[in-house]
Amino acid sequence: MRVTLMGSGDAVGVPAPLCDCEYCAESDRRRRPAVLVEAAGRTVVLDIGPDIAGQLHEEAVYDVDGFFATHAHFDNYWGINELNQAAMDRHVANEDDFDHPTFGKDISVYGSRPVRTFTEDTFPHILDHVDYEPLDPGEAVQTSGFTVRAFDIDHGTRAFPTQGYALSAEGTTVVYAPDVDSIESVPDYCTGADLLFFDGSVLGAEFHGDAESLRVSAERFHADRVVVTNVSEHMLERHTGDLDELTEYEVWSDFDHAAF
Repeated sequence: MRVTLMGSGDAVGVPAPLCDCEYCAESDRRRRPAVLVEAAGRTVVLDIGPDIAGQLHEEAVYDVDGFFATHAHFDNYWGINELNQAAMDRHVANEDDFDHPTFGKDISVYGSRPVRTFTEDTFPHILDHVDYEPLDPGEAVQTSGFTVRAFDIDHGTRAFPTQGYALSAEGTTVVYAPDVDSIESVPDYCTGADLLFFDGSVLGAEFHGDAESLRVSAERFHADRVVVTNVSEHMLERHTGDLDELTEYEVWSDFDHAAF
């Protein structure tokens, strides 16, 4: 299994819009959240932020077996519009005069029923081209040698219910829980993972839950390794090279990866 963090940033990313602070100017670029997992002959992507097109091009990924949405916030889901462009068969009236082999892609998105409802209400045209399959907490998508199972996350908002994902393949389990206000209990299939991606509020800039409480929540997963997401040098007023001293967890840059 190869796991790539394609986007390690928060909702605004680094550099922040219209900001000329030293932390934005001198730090690594951080795109909005996304994780690429390649294993057992499959390719899946967790979260579909607005940077998704460039992220996939950076990794030279042109076919994805499934995209998994955590919730419908802009930084986690609104890249669905990018996928819609790839899924459309026709973009211009005289399409037959040209050769556009990258269009008409089969795009499968999995996520909660509330995210599907949000899509129906906000981007109804997308469902004409993109196949959205509802996935409830505890349910799994299974293919030969690859399992993705959803679980509930308390993100502190009823308007945007959130779920994380546990992926297992080739004897390795990766858990993705990027936006967390609190987690009181962890499903059995999420414990003891080889790698956990977890809310970067543990670094001290509390985008979501209280930093100390989230550190306790992260430990409930009993993961071998923990990598933080939603990282922002802008909000922390720190340079990239100084972030490791804030935490015992791993702080990756965009496109850092692990192989198992």
